[in-house]
Amino acid sequence: MSQEKRQFQRIAINLPGDLVIAGETVTTQVQDLSLQGMRVRLPATTSSQNQPVTLTFKANAESPVITVRGSITNITPLADDTDFAIAGIQLTHISVEDMSQLRRLLQLNSGQQDLDSLELSALLEQIWKALN
Repeated sequence: MSQEKRQFQRIAINLPGDLVIAGETVTTQVQDLSLQGMRVRLPATTSSQNQPVTLTFKANAESPVITVRGSITNITPLADDTDFAIAGIQLTHISVEDMSQLRRLLQLNSGQQDLDSLELSALLEQIWKALN
């Protein structure tokens, strides 16, 4: 039996995004967010672990762009789809404006009915403190 090592809840968001790695833009699917970072689905040929990245995404065509900076901490190939992998991104910077947009995005689009506003506020406050 395996033990769960995760200390922080993951919040699924599943949104298209763009990841800039070493000046190259890679189309991604932002899968989830936690206090420690995000997970994105990207082409399996991407191999830029430990490099600084900039991730941009938005809730829909009319929404403002959310931009975060971080570094890829791990890349795990998908067992059922050899064309894609999952990358873990540790966040290193997010602006006040983007943090506000992220909060709104999670409130409106997380699909997590059990995520109350106090829990969401605590999550975002801890992300902000960790990055500053």
